[in-house]
Amino acid sequence: MASRSSASRRLSRRALVTTLVVGSASVAIAACSSPAPAASTAAPPQPTAAKPAGSAATAAPTAAKPATAPTTAPAQQAAASSAGKVEVDFWNPANDKLGKKIIGELVDEYNKQSTKVSAKDTIVPDDSHYAKYVTAIASGQAPGGIMTYDYTPIVDWASQGFIVPLDSYQTSNGIKETDYFPIAWQMIDFHGHLWGFLQEFDFDILAWNKSLLQKAGVDAATPPKTTDDVDKLAAQLTQKDSTGGLKQIGFCPWITGSTLMWTAIWGGSFYDASSDKWTIATDNNVKALEWYQSYAKLLGGPDKVTSFTKLFTGDQTPFYSEQLAMEAMGEYIPITLPDLAPKLQYGVAYLPTAPGIPYGTGQTDGGNVFVLPKGAPHPDESMDFLSWMAGPKAVLQWNVEENNVPPVQAVAFDDNFIKQVPLMKTWIDMLKEGHMVPPATSPVTPYFSDQLNTARDEVTYGKQSPKNALTDLAKKVDAQIQQFHASHPNC
Repeated sequence: MASRSSASRRLSRRALVTTLVVGSASVAIAACSSPAPAASTAAPPQPTAAKPAGSAATAAPTAAKPATAPTTAPAQQAAASSAGKVEVDFWNPANDKLGKKIIGELVDEYNKQSTKVSAKDTIVPDDSHYAKYVTAIASGQAPGGIMTYDYTPIVDWASQGFIVPLDSYQTSNGIKETDYFPIAWQMIDFHGHLWGFLQEFDFDILAWNKSLLQKAGVDAATPPKTTDDVDKLAAQLTQKDSTGGLKQIGFCPWITGSTLMWTAIWGGSFYDASSDKWTIATDNNVKALEWYQSYAKLLGGPDKVTSFTKLFTGDQTPFYSEQLAMEAMGEYIPITLPDLAPKLQYGVAYLPTAPGIPYGTGQTDGGNVFVLPKGAPHPDESMDFLSWMAGPKAVLQWNVEENNVPPVQAVAFDDNFIKQVPLMKTWIDMLKEGHMVPPATSPVTPYFSDQLNTARDEVTYGKQSPKNALTDLAKKVDAQIQQFHASHPNC
């Protein structure tokens, strides 16, 4: 995920994706009933000196001049470039300054190495690229390759037949499960198929304001490791005025991080990928929402919290303004803090966990994904380019400059990465613990996400008990699954 206004971009992307992905089910592509277009069994043409995805990185990439990217996508991909190479029209949303620079450099470097393929860097803005991609694929105008700035649409696109399984390319392109972090592989290999390549993936850890803890007489060097620790600090650090209004918040789960993540630290999860079953109204999930309920009581209710958070606008947040003591922080945030909060003294650590839950438990939150759209004019050539973009050298450059988590273990553990991105140490260490919870890979996930937010709000406002809210949510999701299978009988 690119770092430009990182927190706000993630929220706006998520809102946009939910709207578009839920609506995309009406697009007329014969999803599960149509076999994926056959891929060549021969190895696709390889660019000179390029490495297959998953190969060990040996050196940091050298910078090349950024390519100038068009701002709109062409209606039809050209069959070949003027240089005689097959052209692959690569759609991506990198219109932010840093993301555009990196993608431009990588496309330019690939084109210099490849003797048979020329990639075209076509930027499609964040505000419309998901809808434009689906429309193009449905109308037979698919680009040669796609990169998203969010993981969310991938599962839906797979279920709708918008993207092609990459199984037949695994051997020829050197794609190995063992090269990836297990949690990263689960995000791209689901329902029996490999669906794409991760460029990076995101997850949050705990950040705490050292100054606020010091002022409260608390050891600022030692992070809270349990939910009990957090609860005690939250109560100690929350300050109210004479009317009950909030002046400072120690911690509040629904204004930072995600419900999925805070549920994971209670040992809960909402979906079992091994059985493709939703697990919504479980005891641990109920405990997580009971925890939310306790914070509603501590803070005087959600409306009091909303009145507090409304005071912070633009890039400023309660945490940056030193009025929130603890928050969930994504790996892409630290490099922005010298500009956004230059005086902030903070620490980072694993997320706190409930009793009996391993310290180091977390939840993956998103990622940038390369996919091959259905109907790509030259799939073998597209895969040559996409494999290179997802290979160690390109992934190393992106993750060093963007301060993201690499999905390939060889990159994450490469000295070039560790030395260049020292701020990433805690995130990489947490991955080594092996307690990460993957995102749900069900086609009704966007619907579930919306309804989970509703259930959470009903609990925090005291309209429903956690058990009843989750039981109702389970019924709604089950109905949505039945509706999906009725319209996709072969899934």
